[in-house]
Amino acid sequence: MDKKDFSDLEDQIVSTVKNAFDAIDFVNLKKDISSKTEDTLNEFKSKLKEYNIKVGNGYGVLNKKPKNDISEYISKRPVGSVSGMLYMVFGLMGSIVSGILASVFLILMSFFGGFFTALGVLLLLFTVSLCLFLRGLNLRKRIKRFKKYVKFMEDNSYCLIKDLAKFIREKESFVVKDLNKMIDLSMFIEGHIDDEKTYFMINDDVYGDYLNLKRQIIAKEKSNKEELKSDVSNSEKDEVKSIIEIGRDYIEQIKIIRNGLYKEEVAVKLDKLQNVASQILNYVERNPKKLNEVNKFINHYLPITIKLINSYKELNNQLVQGENIKNAKNEIEKSIDLINNAFENLLDDLFEDVALDISTDISVLKTLFKQEGLTEEDFKK
Repeated sequence: MDKKDFSDLEDQIVSTVKNAFDAIDFVNLKKDISSKTEDTLNEFKSKLKEYNIKVGNGYGVLNKKPKNDISEYISKRPVGSVSGMLYMVFGLMGSIVSGILASVFLILMSFFGGFFTALGVLLLLFTVSLCLFLRGLNLRKRIKRFKKYVKFMEDNSYCLIKDLAKFIREKESFVVKDLNKMIDLSMFIEGHIDDEKTYFMINDDVYGDYLNLKRQIIAKEKSNKEELKSDVSNSEKDEVKSIIEIGRDYIEQIKIIRNGLYKEEVAVKLDKLQNVASQILNYVERNPKKLNEVNKFINHYLPITIKLINSYKELNNQLVQGENIKNAKNEIEKSIDLINNAFENLLDDLFEDVALDISTDISVLKTLFKQEGLTEEDFKK
């Protein structure tokens, strides 16, 4: 349909409405309705002429596109621009005519009875006409909001949805829903809303740039997390390595002292101490998560142990071994036994998880064997 057809349609609508109202014998009502209808049609004609000028038919000239013109991404004939007006006009006309006729039939029924079928048809027509009018009203409101959005956008390729909401004085959630509907109806031909419902973008190019930027940000955040994780991991490894080195330095000191006491009975106890302490450090080196469980062992128990055996060495080097020296040496030897026992218990505790996993695996195997009939009792049967 070209623009001339639209102009003819305006005249037909005006003529139809006037003829309909001329047929009604309610003079005052006719004047009021005609006045309202004329206003509506005048608005329709004004908007249609404005549209004609924009698209550049015989009544207007195409304007040159500005540098960042967004008109190519906006529908030239948005849904509801014509149909909305038609719904309103015919809906209003139909509801008024059917309403008046229904009132007349009600009056006639009060005097003569009957007319039930005719009244039912008129009421149905009134309901349908009213729905058409409301439908047209909603379409016209959406067209007005569409024009407001376009006006706010000017020549910008994107904008904040919260700014659009302030401009039309609606909630952001309403604007998001409204824009999505307009995008679905191709009123905004290449419109997009970001996932966070923060920005409205007018075309695919801008949306593509947004997606690329988002991917870059996500990749950067992921890279930063990995670097941080790597830094933390390296820091933990360095901490474990440092503590292990400290522990092995203590064991080396014990070994040196033990070599000076090789003729004494305590040397055997120190050999056992070195062996258990080395096993603890080796286990922690393979299982860094257990570091917290052996912190006291490395930072507290081993230094005290070295202090005790150094004292033992000094006492043992005394030429005269009096009663006090002998008693002190005996106490130190007993303390080394106590330390060895404590270190053995610590090493055993470190293997608690391993023992639990083994016990669980064995229990699962037994269950499976029993289900398959492979146990010793099953063979005996």
